[in-house]
Amino acid sequence: MNKNEDLYALQLKRKRDLFLSFFSEFTKDLDYFSSPISNFRTRAELGVHVNDSINFTMVKNNKKIFINTLKICDEKINNIINLLKKYVTDKESIKEKLFQAEIQVARNGEGMVSLIYHKSLDTNWIEDAQNLSSKIGVSIIGRSKKQKLVIGKDFVTETYKVKDQTIEIDLYEQCFSQTNPYICDQMLSWVHEREDPSSHVTELHCGIGTFTALLSNIFSKVLATENSRPSIKALKKNLENNFITNVQFARMSGLETLEALNKVRVFNRLKHVNLKSLKKDVLFLDPPKSGLDSLSLDLIKQLNFKEIIYLSCGFPSLKSNINNLLSDYYIEKAAFFDQFPFTDHLETGVILKKRVTT
Repeated sequence: MNKNEDLYALQLKRKRDLFLSFFSEFTKDLDYFSSPISNFRTRAELGVHVNDSINFTMVKNNKKIFINTLKICDEKINNIINLLKKYVTDKESIKEKLFQAEIQVARNGEGMVSLIYHKSLDTNWIEDAQNLSSKIGVSIIGRSKKQKLVIGKDFVTETYKVKDQTIEIDLYEQCFSQTNPYICDQMLSWVHEREDPSSHVTELHCGIGTFTALLSNIFSKVLATENSRPSIKALKKNLENNFITNVQFARMSGLETLEALNKVRVFNRLKHVNLKSLKKDVLFLDPPKSGLDSLSLDLIKQLNFKEIIYLSCGFPSLKSNINNLLSDYYIEKAAFFDQFPFTDHLETGVILKKRVTT
């Protein structure tokens, strides 16, 4: 193995050991999914430093560093960085007051670049951005205060591989999406093993619908909620693009959804959903890194879901949440997905089953 492979193997073992230190006490059904060690990331957020030329920066150990190549990123991202340096240097309308660039690509070769400014964008910017888009072969989005201009599309389409199937999801600018599609393939396939066509599932924090599309194939009815307006708009389009008809959705936070299901509050945003007909079979959770608050956990336990599928990118919060739920649920299986190689972050999947009381 080369030095990079040695470093990855060491970090992967460290994270596996941390995963095992918690879950081996509860179940023997444990899986591990490693990542490619290079070119696995399909999104990059870069600072921009402009003088006579244009340079891109990232923050490492609280220090700003200049970057030319990112080994962890898809080759398309690295090509885009080099092409931007080549073609933007002499374009004053493009580089003036530019302070951030966000690059998103898909494995099919599509790409988009969001250029973010401290100025209003005018017709000169539009003309130069159109030329830039043509030269580097990607969509260009210009953003400033209360302004968004799109040259091309404001999304790329990622195709996820789920065993012998595929799922196409449009990844929209300004919406959260999985940064490592190779590991996302593994996460989707792991969840797919839980197929149950007769059951209903409630999904909290559904985002743009990456897992919603899968859940619609393996459960008979899906209620999906998400608090972000852009993500809900993207979810609607992704459901339409995939001809999915068994999903009902609403713009609501996870806590609000649980309050509605527990009849604590009534929401007009859910008036189109017959909550009485929704069976409390499965709860699908993919919360932010901070996890679930104590009130949400109490409401979950009151609802008596038969099963919980919990995906998490925050291992400390996951452990805390799981410990809270163990009074009512037991861990059937768990998996560690190395979504973020060369970092300390763990992406974890857990399936919990309701304890049977006698």
